[in-house]
Amino acid sequence: MGVVFPWKFHIMTIVAEALYHQENVSGLFIRAQGHITASVSTDMREMILKRLTQAPVPSMLAVDLSACDYMDSTFMGLLVGFHKRYKVLTGRALTILRPSPECEKLLKGLGILKLMTLVTGPEPRSPEQWISLKADRSPTTEVVLNAHKNLSEISPENEKRFSLLQSVLEQQLEKKDSL
Repeated sequence: MGVVFPWKFHIMTIVAEALYHQENVSGLFIRAQGHITASVSTDMREMILKRLTQAPVPSMLAVDLSACDYMDSTFMGLLVGFHKRYKVLTGRALTILRPSPECEKLLKGLGILKLMTLVTGPEPRSPEQWISLKADRSPTTEVVLNAHKNLSEISPENEKRFSLLQSVLEQQLEKKDSL
């Protein structure tokens, strides 16, 4: 007779971090998958900022977080920056689509959800139907600093939380400028 174990084993699937986009008559959509960090955000940032300068501005700017299991503060700060730019252009908020429980907790924890529109609904289409954004460049110090400034503007708690990081990044920029 074999050994019976009183517990179950769970196989954990690790999903590589990836960003996808698509644009249609409904708007411009970004989909985050896996563990999203600053290292995959540079090309997304450039694409969105470039697209927002072109007419007509998309009728909706939305980020699908249903397949995202983590976001770092730089990525969340970029979302706040996109929201601010889109709000100036259209008067509308960035839309967060179907955030995973982990992402919703992170967004609430920094006060980001109170700025944006939250939409829940049916499961999104698979990533194969989306266009992959490259993820081969690290963000500049300026991008990381601006992302954290965006987060700091939301609340005094965020300002305190990110003040040391901002100081370090500002010192790095000063050293770079003095060379």
